[in-house]
Amino acid sequence: MSQIAPSSTLQPATTRPAVNRWRILLSAVEGYLYLAPTLIILGIFVYAPVFTSFNLSLKRVAPFGGREIWVGAGNYTRLLNNPDYWNSVKVTLLFTLGTVPTGLILAVLLAIALSYPLKHLSGLHRLLIFVPVIISSAVAGVLFRWLYHPVVGYINYLLTFIGIEQGPNWLASKQWALWAVIIATIWKEFGFNVIVALAGVQNIDESFYDAAKVDGANTWHRIRHVTLPLLTPTLFFLLIINVIHSFEAFGQIHVLTEGGPGQATMTMVYRIFYDAFVGTPQRGIASAQAYLLALMVIAMSFVQFSGLGKRVHYQ
Repeated sequence: MSQIAPSSTLQPATTRPAVNRWRILLSAVEGYLYLAPTLIILGIFVYAPVFTSFNLSLKRVAPFGGREIWVGAGNYTRLLNNPDYWNSVKVTLLFTLGTVPTGLILAVLLAIALSYPLKHLSGLHRLLIFVPVIISSAVAGVLFRWLYHPVVGYINYLLTFIGIEQGPNWLASKQWALWAVIIATIWKEFGFNVIVALAGVQNIDESFYDAAKVDGANTWHRIRHVTLPLLTPTLFFLLIINVIHSFEAFGQIHVLTEGGPGQATMTMVYRIFYDAFVGTPQRGIASAQAYLLALMVIAMSFVQFSGLGKRVHYQ
C-alpha cells in the first residue's frame, strides 16, 4: 500500500512562486537602499541643477529679484544674434586648437623618450612630471601670473638671453594674453597626458618591434609604423578628454586674465560665469549659454567618434 506523505511536507503549488517574487522584491529594495545615498546626492547636486538651469534658460530673470518672465527660445535667439557670444565661441575654439594638438604632441614625444632613450630615469622623475596635474588651477594661475610679470617675471628675463630685451606684457596685451593662458594650460595638463601616453607605449608588445627589426626597420620606422598605430586607442582617449577639458577651462583664465583684456580670453565657460555672477546678472542668458556649450561638446565628441574612431587600431 502506498504511504501518505506527512501533511507538513505538502505545500500548495502557488506558495513557491509567491516566495520567489517576495525574494526578488526584497533583493531589489535592498539594492536601491544601497544606492540611495549616491542617488540622493546626484539628485540634489546634479540632476536638480540641470533641470533648474534648463528652466531658467527659457525665462528672463530679474537681476535683483525673484521675478521671472517666460520667453521660451528668446534667450537662445538673443545669444545667436550677439557678436560677443560668437567672440567667446571663437576664443574657445582658438584656445582648444592651441592647447590640444601641442599638448598631445609634446606628451607623446616625451612618453616615447621615457620608454627608450630616457627609460633609466627613476620613478621620482616621472612623479615630478605628474606633479602639475595635482596642483589646482588657481595655484597654477598664481604661479604663471608671477612668471608672466613684465618686470620681475622669469619668462621675460629668459627672453633677454635670446636677444629680446623688451618682452611682451603677457597678460595685458590682446595679442599675447590668449597665448599666455594656452601655455599655462599645456603645462597644467602635460603630466596627465604624458603618464597616459607612457602607459600606452609600454603596453605595446615587444614582438612587434622584434618583427620590425627583422624587416630592417630603423628607429624612426619603428615609431612611425609600430608605435604610433598601436598607440591610437590611447591618443583617441586623450584627444576626447583634452577637448572636453579645453571647453571647460575656467580656473587659470579667472586667475590670469579674468576674460580680458578686451574679451581676448573670454571663453564660453568664462562668459557663462561673467553673465551669471559679474555686473548685472543675467541668469537666463547664462543658463542658455550652458546648454549651447553642452550641445557643442556633444557635437564635437560625436564628430571625433564618427570621424576618428574608425581609424583607431586596436591590437
